[in-house]
Amino acid sequence: MKHRPDREDNFIWLLTALVFLLFFGALFTQLELSGARLIVNVSLIFTVITAVWSLHPAQHKWFIPKLFITTIIVALMVVDTIIEGDVLALAQLSTMFLFLSITLYIAWDEVMFKGQITRNTIFGAICIYILIGLLFGFAYLIVAHFSPGSMSGLAGRGWHQDLQPIIYYSMVTLTTTGYGDITPMAPLTRFLAYTEALIGIFYTTVLVASLIGMRLTEYRPDKPG
Repeated sequence: MKHRPDREDNFIWLLTALVFLLFFGALFTQLELSGARLIVNVSLIFTVITAVWSLHPAQHKWFIPKLFITTIIVALMVVDTIIEGDVLALAQLSTMFLFLSITLYIAWDEVMFKGQITRNTIFGAICIYILIGLLFGFAYLIVAHFSPGSMSGLAGRGWHQDLQPIIYYSMVTLTTTGYGDITPMAPLTRFLAYTEALIGIFYTTVLVASLIGMRLTEYRPDKPG
């Protein structure tokens, strides 16, 4: 089956949505504004809709499953904003984890196996890195939901309030920095932490090697006839 052509600059839109989610979430947390639940829900809805729109034409095999998951996520976020309780927490965290997993898979396929280096490829590589951090962030939140106290340094007032700190922790773990202000305390969260650190190192190594390989292929002189 013929591989679908990538839409030009589609990863720019996805990167914009991801930066929106990270920056404005951090900004509202910094300003200590009320309505964290609404802010988080709206930001996630915007991000998932942008991800579906930017990566999936209607004929793509993942379009219908991901559109279905997106519909569930939007419904959960809207209901959660209305009832303002944590009864939907596990469903929200699980569907976001599944959504990010599928998005990461598709982005990886488009960037790593595209065969050429473009501006869109570079943006896509950045998106993959951020998606890995977000994916592990929601994995930490799922573990913390079942096992409170598995992550020290969190407020513990619900995943909406803990989302920004856990994203921060996930990103610094992915880069193998680690400041120690948030610490995994349970065996499973420690497993996730060192797995994420290993993936961060592996990804940058594979990315650099792939980009160099594609660049060498592009500039390889033609063999004499």
